[in-house]
Amino acid sequence: MLVQQHATQLYRLAAGIVGVTDAQDLTQDSFTAAWRQLPKLRDPERFPQWLRRICVNRCRTHLHTHRASPISLEAGRADEIAGAGDFRDAIDARAVIGPAFRRLSADQRAVLALHYGLGLSIREAAEAMDVRVGTAKSRLNAALRAMRAVLAPGALGALPAADEAEVVSQ
Repeated sequence: MLVQQHATQLYRLAAGIVGVTDAQDLTQDSFTAAWRQLPKLRDPERFPQWLRRICVNRCRTHLHTHRASPISLEAGRADEIAGAGDFRDAIDARAVIGPAFRRLSADQRAVLALHYGLGLSIREAAEAMDVRVGTAKSRLNAALRAMRAVLAPGALGALPAADEAEVVSQ
């Protein structure tokens, strides 16, 4: 029951951090680790946050040992891409953003996947990464700055400015 309830979100999170190639294995690994560590869970009401933290940590470890792994920018959103019009736009966007995303650290990928991929607030992303809110904000800003530095000006126009309220207010 818990696996069915959380598998899709956990897979999307893993795919957003490490890519679709390794996401399924890391999702399963996260559930296995959660099962083994279940006695350590102090507040069962916080199971989803605890499980996301396990997944983020597994993905970070994976990236540190397999640094060259490509990531998937669609991260489980094929249904949205297919219905969004011309598939070539998605391919073009991935070709532009992919190299910039691959240059990010594991922590920067994680905060982007949590905040933009899963739609979590900065506070929730910080909790999933087991860092302070200010640290999550700075990692998010650093990730966005790094992406902007690599991307041609106006290439996609989809990245928010580093000083926008969304990044610093949550």
